[in-house]
Amino acid sequence: MTASGSDRTAAFDLVAAVVAVALVAVLVVSPLGAVRPVAIAVGLPFVLLVPGYALVSAVFPSAGETAPLPGETTSWLGRLGLSVGGSVVATAVVGGVLDFTIWGFQREAVAAGLCLVTLAAVAVAWYRRRALPPERRAGTDAGTLVARTRSVVVGEGPAGTLLTLVVLLSVAGAVGVVAQESSQRGAVTEFYVLGENDSGGLVADEYPSAVSVGEPTTVGIGVGATGERPFDGTVVASLERVTREGDTVRIRESTRLDRFNVTVAAGETTVRRHTVQPPFAGERLRLTYRLYRPGSDRPLRQVHVWLAVTEST
Repeated sequence: MTASGSDRTAAFDLVAAVVAVALVAVLVVSPLGAVRPVAIAVGLPFVLLVPGYALVSAVFPSAGETAPLPGETTSWLGRLGLSVGGSVVATAVVGGVLDFTIWGFQREAVAAGLCLVTLAAVAVAWYRRRALPPERRAGTDAGTLVARTRSVVVGEGPAGTLLTLVVLLSVAGAVGVVAQESSQRGAVTEFYVLGENDSGGLVADEYPSAVSVGEPTTVGIGVGATGERPFDGTVVASLERVTREGDTVRIRESTRLDRFNVTVAAGETTVRRHTVQPPFAGERLRLTYRLYRPGSDRPLRQVHVWLAVTEST
C-alpha cells in the first residue's frame, strides 16, 4: 500500500524535521559553520527542539496522547514542552556516548549524533503513524502549522501561557550563555599535534611511533583561536592503554604525564613544544592531549598519537 497525498501532507512535521537535519548537516560541513551568529541561529533551535520532537513523535504517534485530559485532540503545547526535555536527554546521551569514542565531544560529532538520532526517531514515528487510522495520527500539514503555532504562543489557557514563557526564557537563556561564552573566552578553532623531524623542526606527519620507556619524546601542541578576546585554557597529557571495539575506544589504563596552561591571542595560533617520557610499555598506546576551558572538567578538544613503547635496555 502506498501513502496517499493526505497521508504525506499529515506528515509535514516529520518532513520538516528531516529538512532541519539536512540544513544542520550542510551548516556543519560548510564555511558558514564558522560564522557564530549563523551557527547559533540555526544550530540552537535545532538542538533545543528537533531531536526531542522526533523522539516525542516516535513515542506518541497518536493524537491526544500528550493532551492534559483524555479524549482531547493533540496538545501541541504539550508536545513542545516534551520536545525541549527530549532534546536535553538526547544531547546528554549523545555526548556521553561520544565521550567514549574516537571522536570525543566535539561540535561536528555531536551534530552528527543528534542528526542520526533525529532521523532514526522520524523513521519510527512515520512507521508507527502509518499503523494508525488517519483520524488518530498526530501529524500536521503546512496549512495548519501557522494556526497551531499561534495557539501554542497565545492559547491553551494560563497553564499554556506559563509553559510557553518557560520555553521562551529557556531559549533566551541558552542564547545568552552561548553569546557570553563567545565574547568572554573566545573560540578555539584548531587543536593539533605536530612531530619533531631529524633537524628538530615541528611538522605534520612526523609523529613519534616507536620509543622506549623513559625515553624523552617531543611533540608540538598547536592551539588556534578566533574572536575578539584571547583564549586561556589548560592542556593535559596522558598515556593510555586502550582497546577498540568497532568505533568505540575503551580506556583500560591511563597515566597523566603533564599539565600546562596555554594562552592564545585573539585571531592567533600558538605552538608549544612538549616533551614526555612514557612510564610503561605497550604495543599500541595512545598519547592523548586534552584541552580544557578554565573550571571545566569536560575537554573542549582532544588529539592523540599512537605509540609502540618497548622496555628500556
